[in-house]
Amino acid sequence: MNKGFYLGMKVSKDNEIGIVVPAKEGTAWDEEPGIIRWDTPNEKDLEDWRGLFGTFIESGGSEIHSDTEFKFIKENGDLKNT
Repeated sequence: MNKGFYLGMKVSKDNEIGIVVPAKEGTAWDEEPGIIRWDTPNEKDLEDWRGLFGTFIESGGSEIHSDTEFKFIKENGDLKNT
């Protein structure tokens, strides 16, 4: 089992799938992976799980297969229609 989030990691939680993307806040936390971009049409559907990998797993989250394809987002987290 993985010991933490990494950029590009595909995840699932509560019947949603997403990908871990780089932070863009300009803070010291930016080097810590854990910002999840969920596969929804909402342009800003981001969730911050930095430093909370154990909690993410305990609450039902998991890593999913890297070949999983997204409906609304690209592999970098941008919306497909942009």
